[in-house]
Amino acid sequence: MASFRQRGKSWEYRIIFTDSKGKRKEKSKGGFRTKKEAQIEAAEIEKQIYLGQHEIIQSKEVLLKDWLYEWLDVYGSQCQPSTLKNRKLYIEKNIIPHLGQNKLGQLKRVDYQRYINNLLNKYAKSTVQTIHSIFCSAINKAVELEMLTHNKYSNISIKKDSNVNDDKINYLTKDEVNIFINAAKKSRFHHYIIALILLRTGIRKGELIALQWGDIDFNQKTIRINKSRNEYGVKIPKTKSSIRTIAIDDTLITELKKYRTWQKKNKIKYGVAYQEPKFLIASPNGKDIGTFGINKAIDSILSKTNLHHLTPHGLRHTHAIMLLESGVDIKTVSDRLGHATINMTADVYLHVTKKHETESVLRFEKYLEN
Repeated sequence: MASFRQRGKSWEYRIIFTDSKGKRKEKSKGGFRTKKEAQIEAAEIEKQIYLGQHEIIQSKEVLLKDWLYEWLDVYGSQCQPSTLKNRKLYIEKNIIPHLGQNKLGQLKRVDYQRYINNLLNKYAKSTVQTIHSIFCSAINKAVELEMLTHNKYSNISIKKDSNVNDDKINYLTKDEVNIFINAAKKSRFHHYIIALILLRTGIRKGELIALQWGDIDFNQKTIRINKSRNEYGVKIPKTKSSIRTIAIDDTLITELKKYRTWQKKNKIKYGVAYQEPKFLIASPNGKDIGTFGINKAIDSILSKTNLHHLTPHGLRHTHAIMLLESGVDIKTVSDRLGHATINMTADVYLHVTKKHETESVLRFEKYLEN
């Protein structure tokens, strides 16, 4: 609190306060013609002292877009370069254009819910969840730094009406798999191998391009998956469950042996122009193939068919669905895919597990009848 006194014909104020480090300090000023003038300036000084010591009040003047950029700049180095790149893309493309001019903490929960609802009309639920997660991470950091008292946007509703026409079918049926593989066999040999490995193992695209010949055990008929690769290089998987050894069938073993021979022949064919490949998946001249090259290979195969569009991840879905439909238990499928929990597998392939449940009940009924 400020105190005031008159000295001669003028007034002065005196403010005693404790700074952010706990030290007692004093600020005073005189020469005011009236007590009212001294009170007005003292009130402003007290406000400045209070604002300087309380980030929550000070942060009310910070725009959301400014905080998001500061959050990326200061804390972005703590995540993978690819993760930082994706966060920045979502922030600049999806968050700032719609919410950026709001002041930090001033955006109402109902307005944020309306923003989420609008996103659900444009994007898949998983994409909206990613955008929401990024936004909340930035808000949570502001709470941690005492710029905000709490995150009012947590536990927001992210629900998308079930509409079959809105769902992109990113997998192949058994009949479509035959069409796809026949087209792959007529494609460039390394494209065929890319498709075959994805389809018969269910591994992720990043795991595929990180494979090396040493990861293949032809005697035990297994593939060891212990790393992933993207445009930034090789990295270890994010979860322990992603590190796994999976069995592979005789068909894939045979084709991989042919592929290894094909690479040896290419080394002779290209001569000095041949680049000794570091990874199993490579172009005919030995040059590494990245994630874009995998996409291109699958698109090239699909162009030879009348099948719907499919991503490399769609072959992972296809592999899992075929396993479940053939009767393989969900725990085995979950381990093979490298999922952290069985629940994750069950959530993704709910339609298949529901079908299995119905079939199991029918089999049980027939068993009792007989």
